[in-house]
Amino acid sequence: MEQAENYQTAKQTLELLREECSLEQATQESLGTISTQINEIFSRIHAPNEYEYVGQGEVLLQTSASHEKRTLEQISTGQRAAFALSIFLSMNRNATKAPPVLLIDDPIAHIDDLNALSFLDYLRDLAVNSNRQIFFATADTRIASLFARKFGFLGESFQTIQLARGSAAGLVVN
Repeated sequence: MEQAENYQTAKQTLELLREECSLEQATQESLGTISTQINEIFSRIHAPNEYEYVGQGEVLLQTSASHEKRTLEQISTGQRAAFALSIFLSMNRNATKAPPVLLIDDPIAHIDDLNALSFLDYLRDLAVNSNRQIFFATADTRIASLFARKFGFLGESFQTIQLARGSAAGLVVN
């Protein structure tokens, strides 16, 4: 009899957890707490500023002007990439107990040149103002060269590490 009661209690607890503590709900709550930062970063790294984060179920974005809802399938690959970077950077900014490190592997592969420049400008501001060490990996020598020009003012705090694969470069900002 006691086993049956324990089973029922465990079953009810698990059902409650599944209903009230779902991964989807936890994700929405987590993103909701950083929504202002997501929008701030998204507007800085992606132009034109036509979308903003709203996080309502499957509808994550809306148009800034007319507030028409948009799913990720309704926006371009570059916009999705910039949006994902905005979430990643917002989460990194709020990880106050984590090491002050940002690891990024070819983050701007699907972003157009103008927005790539905006993203690198954002990273430069982050490096100067947030005391974060940035590890930026890219196989694109053009991007590596641009990154080096944008961060070269840091002097000895900036390092380029040539990796074993062909033209790959690792860029480190201390």
